[in-house]
Amino acid sequence: MGQKINIRPTTGVYATYKNLRYEPWTALAEFVDNSTQSFFDHKSTLLTLPTFKKLIINIEYEQNDSGDIVRITDNAFGMESSDFERAIQLDKPPLVKSGRNEFGMGLKTAACWFGTLWTVKSTQLGSEIGYKATMDINQLAISKEDLIDLDIYETKKDEHYTIIEIRNLNKKITGSRTIGKVKDFLSSIYREDLRRGDVEIVFKGQTLNFENPEVYCETLSNGNTVEWKKDVSFSVNRNGQYYDVTGFIALRARGSRRDAGFTLIRRGRVIVGGPESNYRPEELFGDAGTYTYQRLFGELHMDNWPVTQAKDNFDWHTDGLEEEFIAKMLPFTKDYRVKAEDIRFRATKKVPDTLKEAGDILEKGGLISNVKIEIPQEEVKTNDSTPKSEEPKIDDTYTKQETDQDTSVIIEGPRSGTFSFTYKGSDYSFLVQYDITNPSNPWLIVTQKDAKNYSLILNMKHKFFFPFLENGDFMNLITEFVISMVLSEIEASSYYPDGRIDIGDVRTIMNTLLEKMAEAKK
Repeated sequence: MGQKINIRPTTGVYATYKNLRYEPWTALAEFVDNSTQSFFDHKSTLLTLPTFKKLIINIEYEQNDSGDIVRITDNAFGMESSDFERAIQLDKPPLVKSGRNEFGMGLKTAACWFGTLWTVKSTQLGSEIGYKATMDINQLAISKEDLIDLDIYETKKDEHYTIIEIRNLNKKITGSRTIGKVKDFLSSIYREDLRRGDVEIVFKGQTLNFENPEVYCETLSNGNTVEWKKDVSFSVNRNGQYYDVTGFIALRARGSRRDAGFTLIRRGRVIVGGPESNYRPEELFGDAGTYTYQRLFGELHMDNWPVTQAKDNFDWHTDGLEEEFIAKMLPFTKDYRVKAEDIRFRATKKVPDTLKEAGDILEKGGLISNVKIEIPQEEVKTNDSTPKSEEPKIDDTYTKQETDQDTSVIIEGPRSGTFSFTYKGSDYSFLVQYDITNPSNPWLIVTQKDAKNYSLILNMKHKFFFPFLENGDFMNLITEFVISMVLSEIEASSYYPDGRIDIGDVRTIMNTLLEKMAEAKK
């Protein structure tokens, strides 16, 4: 049995949606908003069902010779005819606008952004009828039709779901970086739902979760422990309208340029925030080189603040709302900004562990083989750090002021190791040494003893690395980076019999090595 849905206004509008400012994760979030709101509106009814444990939203991405497909399936309450038509038609917002799908545009805009052919299929709990409609944007642009077919089919009363399938994609979700960002952002956007446990989001077969950062705890001289986290609550008055803010701010136990900053939440879902995207105005965080920028974070709920149609930012840039928000946050964050700059955390690392991880990543990436690591039992040290060798002498001058401000990693045990391996059919040996004596020393000294033996001295206190040194993973990262750089130089030099190196070749080779290591890490 079939009917028609009037999709006015003009069908040409649908074709323009592919140009909207979406990212794959913000477009997918439009569908998740609809699913979660359907669940919240009928939660009490759904939870009485013996077969219903939680809302499950399954996002699939299929790559086929005939074309890729995006498919979103949920087990929420489903839609009856009036809701279904409203979901398809333009300019038909929901009857209740206090939820996440307040504009009633998300399904249409996001589906058209992804592709030109999409189908919606749904049935509501308790109904014996399901509905299905397909939008062919290219065909509608040609035919100028204002009506599309609505297929009606029989279902069982205990069925409840919505399935959205998008084909002829304008935008694809491919590449490890894009896929990783989709997972990270969806986990962040719906952190409240995932932490509560009544919503499950599955992307390409992986159940998403959100990990809360560890809050910095300070041990006082009397033995008591203070957690650097506090509640925030205030309102901003603009023309008689009060915009409320509640939540918390805190300091991270481990600094992170990627994940620090404020997450701004509205109606239980993130509007501003996510990996490398948290809210960090300079008035509150300073520049990227400060510890405040790396440590201060928080979650702020702003449920009645205006947002953009795409729900990827607050609509607060034209009437001073954002400036007033920052002004209100300044006194709340003052002590935390001071404390963030005062914290000194030194990670502990061991050279064998660092070299082993570098070897594992390079081997998994198929770059080297036959890795062997040798660590000296004892080292004769110059002053307190670098072992004596035939390497260029390094300046071990280190002032008391610099020592007091030290945030570099603490290297337990020997500070050097021999890294042997096979690369491109030849055996090599790198003596890797970690200099922790003076920030003014060169960041890297490479000495070639002969064709197959090299010495690498890495300055773990170099001034350029200052913002990263308290992160223990940085020692691993810089080790892998330097080894890949020297390997690139070795390979590039083999291209020319006179031993000269084209720096363009070095960059090309190194890019390949780094990409393979990135894949190996995943």
